[in-house]
Formats: sequence, structure tokens, C-alpha cells
Amino acid sequence: MKSLPETARPPGKTAQRGGILKVHLEAEPPHLNPLLDTVQVIDRVVGGLVYETLLDCPGDGYQPGLADTWELSSDGLRLTLHLKTGARWQDDKVFSGLDVQATLEHLMRSPYRSALLHTMIADLEGVDVLPERMVRLRFTRPSDLTTRALCEIPILPAEPLRTGGARLVQLGRSPVGTGPFRVAAWERGKRIKLVRVRAATAPDSPMLDEIDFEIDADAARALTRVRRGEIDILPRVSEVHFPEQVSTATLRDALEVFLLRPNRYSFVALNTRRGVLADPVFRQALSLLWDRERFASEFHHGLVRPIGAPTFGTAPPDKFDRSLAGRLLEQAGFRDTDGDGVREVGGTPIRLTFLVPASSKTLSSEVRAFAMDLRRAGILLDTSNLDGATLFSRVERGDYDLCGLTWDGRKDEDPRLLISNQGDFQYTGYKPERFSTTIERLRAAPSPAARAPVRQQLAEILATDRPALFLYRHDVPTLAAKRVHGLAAVGDKLDLRFVWVDP
Repeated sequence: MKSLPETARPPGKTAQRGGILKVHLEAEPPHLNPLLDTVQVIDRVVGGLVYETLLDCPGDGYQPGLADTWELSSDGLRLTLHLKTGARWQDDKVFSGLDVQATLEHLMRSPYRSALLHTMIADLEGVDVLPERMVRLRFTRPSDLTTRALCEIPILPAEPLRTGGARLVQLGRSPVGTGPFRVAAWERGKRIKLVRVRAATAPDSPMLDEIDFEIDADAARALTRVRRGEIDILPRVSEVHFPEQVSTATLRDALEVFLLRPNRYSFVALNTRRGVLADPVFRQALSLLWDRERFASEFHHGLVRPIGAPTFGTAPPDKFDRSLAGRLLEQAGFRDTDGDGVREVGGTPIRLTFLVPASSKTLSSEVRAFAMDLRRAGILLDTSNLDGATLFSRVERGDYDLCGLTWDGRKDEDPRLLISNQGDFQYTGYKPERFSTTIERLRAAPSPAARAPVRQQLAEILATDRPALFLYRHDVPTLAAKRVHGLAAVGDKLDLRFVWVDP
């Protein structure tokens, strides 16, 4: 399978202007305001197409977005941004520093509706609008992570953000951005239609006239529609359809398969505040008893890669080893004293409960296989399949032993997103001092390059302490019609800005 470049190349002389691109969307968005919820289907529709960010972050540096240039003060506490001249909203109002100020202040005071984005700018103290299209960001302490956040935060118009109420609700239905496309129609349950707003003669004008996001929750039906030519791009091929349903013979000459490698990873959160799970040796034994290599092949069709730490660093995954796990448990005092085949603590058999999302059939199958290996090692494991709301309610209350979770990471990730009050790792109860100290060092690093070795140290700490069983990094197969050109992707987020299609 081919890969896609991270940075799209501007169309060459052979590119055809015009046409409609049809892209599958696996769920109906609740709204189209990316500041309210960090929901992936919202970002797919409006990210970079309708709404734009102040900076772009290809590779390990920063590139201009709605800000042309920027300067950091010598003490690292003030970042001055020079906004792009000529940028306008799609209702033809001039884009200004007031819009930047309103967007960032909205996030600063909305920690629950925009939890991840709010955490990204935790070091932002205030935003000043300056003359000559400049904006100054004031930090409570030097914070290049806040500069990095400017690549993630879409800028929305000031008036509805500050008015709120019905005006803000309307913005979620009919977005007004600065991007090259606007939302022309939203047929509930069917499609969201974007049309080009920039004149064809503009230097940054897209080649396409229209992008239609075709809403279809049925993965099998969506695949069939792609084969029939009714949809041009299927961003995510379901694991159950891979590889048999996307073989060369099946696709013939009309479609191509690309393999995207996002920083999405799955892990099992361990409640380290509970009994045996507080013991790092016991946690290591659990990790040795999850057969990552076998499960990757048997349940994930080879679309996952075993990991030993979050994807912001690397660490070798624990290899399945029942014998070593048994020796570790014995040495730590977890023994079967009455000969019934179950290890005990203080005479009580060790019995754990694993919370599984009811919708995750693959994880359910893995956990059943994991339970069998645990039983052979003398540990009992019960499974509780719960709907999403009930599962997260229990996890938030600390009413669990083990729980399967997935995290959509970023290339230059801010680990505070994981350990903040809204982050997944707060549920594990894991907060050692050396971890917190290393995060502070990472926060103080002045650039993405300087953060890289500190992120690796964080990954190694987590790999050693195992507050979670880090399982897999997930690859994503994508289907695209051969008539589509100019695709790019950062992780599994497709960049459609420079796409063109054959007539």
C-alpha cells in the first residue's frame, strides 16, 4: 500500500480545475462548531476547509497560516503575531485581531465544552489586539506548547462568540470561516456540501468547485458505494473488510489503497489506586500476559503495531511470556496457597473486572482471550460490557479495575492533555513526582526539536511504570478513486485543499 505526503504540493500545469469530490463521512456531526467539541467528524468537514488556524505545523516546525509572521519576546512571555493582509470571512467581513482574541478568550473560559483545546492554552494569560493587524499573546510562563496549540485551534468570528445564545447556535449550523470553502447545504442524514468561495484567479484558490461529505454510518454500504464510483474517498476502511475486500483483484483499476499512520493508540487503563494494581510488578505481569503479536494478527488483521509506550515516544512492547509473568507474581507474593489454581492476597482470590465499550466487538474478543491467559496464570478476570456513558461515568468515579481506551495523539503532543483533569491518565491515579517533573521540563522546552528527547523520557517512564497496558498503534487504510490527485495527510487527517479530479 502507498503512503501519502504530509504536505500537499500545489497543482501542476496538468491539473484540471473544477469538479466535485465526494468523501465518505462515517457519522452525522452534532454541529459544526469545532470550539464546542473536539469531535473528529466535525474537524473533517470544517478543519482547514472552512476554518483556518493561525499557524500550520508540518514536520517539526511552524509555518504561516492566518498569521504571516510572529516574534517571541526575549523573556519568552509575549508572542506577537502579524495577521495576514486581505484575509476575509466568508460573509465578506474583514478578519481581524478581535476574532483571534474572541476565539482564544472563549476557550480560556470554557474548560468543559472544549476540554482539550482549553488545556492546550493553559499557560495563556491574555490576548491584546494591537494596531497594524497585530495580536499579542501574554503567557504566565514561557510556553512553546501554546505556540504549538495555534496550529490546532481554528479561529472563529468574534461577533457570535461574544454574543452567544442563538447566534452561536446558528454558527454551529451554518459556519462562517476564512477558509477556501463554505458550507452551502446540510441535508441531515445524507450529506454536507461545501462550495469554493475563492475566485479561480486567486493564488490560493482550490481547484475543486465542490466537496460533498456523504454521511453513511454503514461501513459495508460505504465500501460498496466507493466501488460503484458514487464516492471518491473512503477515509477509513473497516478492519473487518481488510484485506479481503480491498485486494487488487477486488478494486481493479479504479481505486487505490493508501496506508495512513496516525498517532492513534489503544491502551488498557489500570486503576493503580486499587489493591493489586497498585503494585508495579503485578502490572508488569499483566502486560506480559497480553499477547499483542497474536491479537494483532488474529483480531486486527495486521492493521495495528504493538507498542510499549504512548506514540509521542518509543519503547519496546512487552512480549507475551506466561512463565516470566508467573515468576514475577510468585516473587511479589501473589501465590496460590490453597491449590485451587487461583492466586490470592490475604487469603482472598485475585479477581479483576474489565470494562469494555459495548460497541467494541474486537476488544470484547481480545479481552476474552486475555482472560483465558490470565486464568492459566492464576488470575480471574470478569468482563462488563457497558454503553459509553455508563462506562465513562464509572471510570471517572474510579469504580473500575481495567478499562480499554483509545487516544488520538498528535505528532508533537502535549502530554498535559493526557494527565489534565479531563485527560485519560487522571483516571489511573498515576501521578509520580518524576513524571510531573519531566512534564514541567517538556513544557519549558523552547521548540519542537527541544521537546523530542523529553517526550522520549516521558514515554520511557510510562513504559517502566505501566499505569496502563499500552497495546497498539493503529494504521488506517484509505481508499481513493484514481481520478483524485493531490491528496496529502497528517496522521489520518486528509488534506483536501489542493486536490483536483479528472473530469
